[in-house]
Amino acid sequence: MKIALCSIGSRGDIQPFLILGQHLTRQGHEVKVASAKMHAPLARDYDVTFHGFEGDYASMVDDESLKKAVGKNPFTVGKALREKVYPIIGESLETFYEMGLWADVVIYHPKTMIDGIGQGFQHKLIKAYVVPIFTPTRAFANPLFSFLPIPRWLNRASYAMVGFALNSFNSPIKAFRKNHDLPQRANILDTPAMYAVSPSLLTQPADYPKDAHFTGLWTDDAPTQPLDQQITSFLAKNEKTLLLTFGSMPYKSKTDINIFIREILKHFGLNILIVKGWGLKDSVIDEDDRILTIESAPFSTLFPRVDYVIHHGGAGTTACALTAGIPQLITPILHPFGDQYFWGKLIEHNEIGIEPMPLTKLTTKKLVSGLKTLLEPRFAQHAKQMQNSIIQENGLAVATTIIANHYATHKPSQE
Repeated sequence: MKIALCSIGSRGDIQPFLILGQHLTRQGHEVKVASAKMHAPLARDYDVTFHGFEGDYASMVDDESLKKAVGKNPFTVGKALREKVYPIIGESLETFYEMGLWADVVIYHPKTMIDGIGQGFQHKLIKAYVVPIFTPTRAFANPLFSFLPIPRWLNRASYAMVGFALNSFNSPIKAFRKNHDLPQRANILDTPAMYAVSPSLLTQPADYPKDAHFTGLWTDDAPTQPLDQQITSFLAKNEKTLLLTFGSMPYKSKTDINIFIREILKHFGLNILIVKGWGLKDSVIDEDDRILTIESAPFSTLFPRVDYVIHHGGAGTTACALTAGIPQLITPILHPFGDQYFWGKLIEHNEIGIEPMPLTKLTTKKLVSGLKTLLEPRFAQHAKQMQNSIIQENGLAVATTIIANHYATHKPSQE
């Protein structure tokens, strides 16, 4: 099969597609992965053919004029979107459309907005994401609103908000259709859906349609990227290691990160490894022989080498910690909206970690108390049990079977 995997956004949005693409390539399929050129260095770590388009999301996050336009003056939002966001969307739609015409099957992140331009190859499409936010269910409210006290009878209705959000980018979709003589129509297509979610962590809802699936996690079970010597030397010490990272999320707290770090050192016999990423890139960390700060590292190789992790609760980081079998303390940054709190509650429910603590509300007292609980042996035991269940699920193999069955069922007769 010719398989296109299309995604857009941050590292957490593209990396699962790269992992799946590498697995499909190794199964003998012809695979192309399409995303922003900023992810080309990451893509080189995987055995895939990568097609990039212009779009630096890291720069957009740091763009002060865009932040001001969106956050302070609603009358300037349209202008900011037209000047800074829509050109990237237009460029991406051209690439995704080419992928759709080329492929036999298209696995796509809904944020790509392929729904709005893919009616002509709808039979090829499978939505894919690491968060179950697009398929309505009565079992739980939309994970983006998990912090809100939504009554159970409104759970299904909470999923309609995602469609409204996608429709807010209608202008570049309409422009693309006009340029390519495509009919104007609704922006959401009814397609099968795959979620890279572990059914051991979250049971697949009984009211899901037959073409919606929890496949299990998409994680690289044979990581080949080595760690730097500096990291391996630090991890070789006898003390246990706590990993601290906020991924691509900007650190937002009234408390300086160094105060939190000093409190951890004061109360616990742990070494602390800090991965700055985007989130802490502007922070100056006070280092000593028990603290190591690095810019980045391959998580699939790093996480199995540490003992505990504090992180923001992104789906990708949560999946890495689950696969590594380590206890987690989640401090959501996107709060009260966003899926980070959702993952934190699931981690708590499965006793792999404690109750999530939103970063803006985190105090040194709460942090010390929470870590004291997290270090209890039961959390490490449950994390290892979950790790074994996830290995047995073999999410990549399940996804591959779903893709093959979809192609066999939906391919045009002339093929």
